Amino acid sequence: MQDLMKLRAFLIILLSAFHSTLSVYAGPFTPQELPDLVERIAPSTVHISTKVEQRATFTVPGWGDFFQFYGIPENQRQSGSLGTGFIIDLDGFVLTNFHVVEQAAENRSVEIVVTLKDKRQFGAKIVGRDSKTDIALLQLQDKNNKVPNSLSPVKMGDSDKVRIGEPVIAIGNPFGLDYSVSAGIISSKNRNIGQGPFDNYLQTDAAINPGNSGGPLFNTKGEVIGINSAIYSRSGQFGGIGFAIPINDAKVVLSNLKKFGRVPRPWLGLITRQVTPSLAYSYGLPRSNGVLVLNMVDRAPADLAGLQPGDIIFEVNGKAVKEFSELEKIIAQLKPNEKAQLTIQREGRSLKKELKLEEFPPQLNTNRVREGVI
Repeated sequence: MQDLMKLRAFLIILLSAFHSTLSVYAGPFTPQELPDLVERIAPSTVHISTKVEQRATFTVPGWGDFFQFYGIPENQRQSGSLGTGFIIDLDGFVLTNFHVVEQAAENRSVEIVVTLKDKRQFGAKIVGRDSKTDIALLQLQDKNNKVPNSLSPVKMGDSDKVRIGEPVIAIGNPFGLDYSVSAGIISSKNRNIGQGPFDNYLQTDAAINPGNSGGPLFNTKGEVIGINSAIYSRSGQFGGIGFAIPINDAKVVLSNLKKFGRVPRPWLGLITRQVTPSLAYSYGLPRSNGVLVLNMVDRAPADLAGLQPGDIIFEVNGKAVKEFSELEKIIAQLKPNEKAQLTIQREGRSLKKELKLEEFPPQLNTNRVREGVI
């Protein structure tokens, strides 16, 4: 009888511990509470679109006086959906992807329009942009160029603490369908998808489609942990794999975007090419890896340091460089005015060249700078 009582007590303790474990891993909400969470965080998300003046399709040559007499405009404002963003503070600052507003950044006739959850619409100016991280900072403005009232900023989380398997929620405007919500988990971390030197994506299976770009990826506490930015798909639509920029990466560039409108980054002033085994064989190069110098920008750091066409860079500050992406990442981690020591191979000899880095010219800092320019 005593043994039975002990067994019963043991089972009660075991079940209690099991229940506590479930409570820990169940997250801060139950499925019944999910709508309440979405209702609370959705107003922080915004729809980003554009307006641009275009020639009306019904204009007929020689009929200008007719349209003018009847007050029919020959030029009309055309609108188009771009993507998503989210409000980060009461000063009206909005984070989104650079590729969402790139058209407006390069064409002053394109006006950015931001629509809030309550249907209010405001203009927005681009305060800063960084193509390397694909992040842009906007600021909302009313008709009097003032910050609107009654905004709902997000609460930013800590993406370094995100765990694989953690539940997440994406809110955005896929295909222009406002405030669509999808849920999933973090499928992986630190993904490199070949977008640039700062690839460090969170991978999720929460549905992300064209129009979701720039929108928030929330954890179950309602904190933003990522910026939805890309998908892996052969059809151009969601295929079960989406990628988000960790919010901590955005925090790193945010102050520079506010202060300078850009992120000051260093450059060498080189036009380069990846050294491959076939290239090395064809040109009789002494190495089958590294980065081949094709040319230098006049008076740029590499030119002033004495680099020459035909040099092969295979080490920077003691770190091996086997391909262009490695060179790009190493340089990107440095700052303008810092010094860098390059180990190069020239005509079979190993040489060291020290140079003082300069800021990458802002007019060149766009997505159209081709690979190989650094």
